[in-house]
Amino acid sequence: MDNITVIIPVHELNDDVRKYLKEALESVGKQDKIDYLPKVIIVSPTSLVSDIKKEVVDLLEVTLNIEYLANNLKTDFQSQINFASEIVETDYFTILEFDDQLSTTYFKLGEQYIKAHTDIDLFLPFMIETTTENQAIKITNEQTWARNYVGENGTLGYMNNTVLDNVTDFKFTGALFKKEEFDSYGKLKVNIKLTFTLEFLYRILNNGGKIFSIPKILYKHTANRVGSLFDVYQKTMPMPERKFWFDTAKKESNFFNDRVIDTSSLTEATQ
Repeated sequence: MDNITVIIPVHELNDDVRKYLKEALESVGKQDKIDYLPKVIIVSPTSLVSDIKKEVVDLLEVTLNIEYLANNLKTDFQSQINFASEIVETDYFTILEFDDQLSTTYFKLGEQYIKAHTDIDLFLPFMIETTTENQAIKITNEQTWARNYVGENGTLGYMNNTVLDNVTDFKFTGALFKKEEFDSYGKLKVNIKLTFTLEFLYRILNNGGKIFSIPKILYKHTANRVGSLFDVYQKTMPMPERKFWFDTAKKESNFFNDRVIDTSSLTEATQ
């Protein structure tokens, strides 16, 4: 069975990216008990495609099925994912950040879950967050189990709005997106900063979709890399602005389209 595509967004190329990207790609190539070569889409600005391809060919020690996709338009995270999802041909895809890694059982267990639960629109596997020195910080996406939240069907592991109202720290790199539903729900919203993940989760639930947490650690996330998107937010975004984007995520989840955000109240709050 070959039903999962891996999307890796890359917006720059430096020594850190080279190091981490090699490890990320090798985690795709070193999977247990699968008899196919996973499809990988590396999406980057047009100016970087040839350099990235050369780096990968020179550095990679495993054989992979890689397509290099040039994004001529916006290069923010959401736009990269939306753009790459257009050429996904499998029923599901996942997002692998260039500084993260898949566990060796990712595809084996992922395929088992999507085969057994065809009604799920988004699977959130447990994730171990680590420092750049590979020290464990915490496990993420396990709240639907650890806090005994249940979905409408009364089954542990299903997410509902009560979960998101009480716990916002969910991450969907490493998640399994059902491609058809990702498209139908409107994809990721570019106009929402910081909380676009939360907004997408709310949007699925608001429209009758199903989200389930896989109770296995299938993904490793480097949480404190200097220069990462959330490192920048943490250093530059004051608390009133963070609150604004959390409130915005909940409000905008009622709409499928990515609307222009009125930030006039934000300007007043941060002066």
